[in-house]
Amino acid sequence: MASSESTIELFVISKKNLILFLGLFVASWVIAGFLWWQFGIDKSVLFALNNSNFSVGFAKLNRFVTSYGMSLIVFVYLLYIIAGLKLDSMKKGNQIFVLILFSFAVAGIAGDLLKEVIQRVRPLYEFPNQLTFLTNSGSPSFPSGHATKAVALVIPFLFYAEYEGTIHKVVKVLLALIAGWICLSRIILGAHYLSDVLGGFGIAFAMLPVALLAANSVIGKSSKEKFNSFPLKWIFIYAALIVLLIII
Repeated sequence: MASSESTIELFVISKKNLILFLGLFVASWVIAGFLWWQFGIDKSVLFALNNSNFSVGFAKLNRFVTSYGMSLIVFVYLLYIIAGLKLDSMKKGNQIFVLILFSFAVAGIAGDLLKEVIQRVRPLYEFPNQLTFLTNSGSPSFPSGHATKAVALVIPFLFYAEYEGTIHKVVKVLLALIAGWICLSRIILGAHYLSDVLGGFGIAFAMLPVALLAANSVIGKSSKEKFNSFPLKWIFIYAALIVLLIII
């Protein structure tokens, strides 16, 4: 991160990370495009991972993950914000919570707009009598909104959170696993093809540089004193986001 005397530290958009993010976007979309073109592979993965091939308990667990996984991720961030009120070691780098919000918003909007433009039909309507579907969504299928938003919530923390120590590394791994499980659950429930999930994954990384620029624009206009007075507001914002994610 870069800093100045009058403002808090800004996020550095390094050339290395920019290439990585855009590279992951291109790679995931190329693979998604190939799977869509070779539809038999996409279909085979969908049928192999369908919930009908697993126990009822596992199917219910995936419904829970797809419904509440993102709320759990945000709850972890809320705990970090609350801890920062009491522990000096947790106050460093609180601007990560600005970036997370922008990443979630920008990627989510981009993904939802692409859905309406691409208009891919969901598996629910392609194979109504051949699979068990634990979903009733009527929106277009590509890219997966859950995959887009779950990955967008996690990757800023993975790449830019400045917390140090084993505990924080474990938290990062757990958050990545939750996001990955959310993506997988969308296929298991019959809501999406693998290509849809890969499309969402790519959008999250493609929009991260945009989110970084937006976050820097907001952070750069805030003094250190003003920004340090925000924690209580962030608690309200993240608590509201948890409720919103549960409702929708």
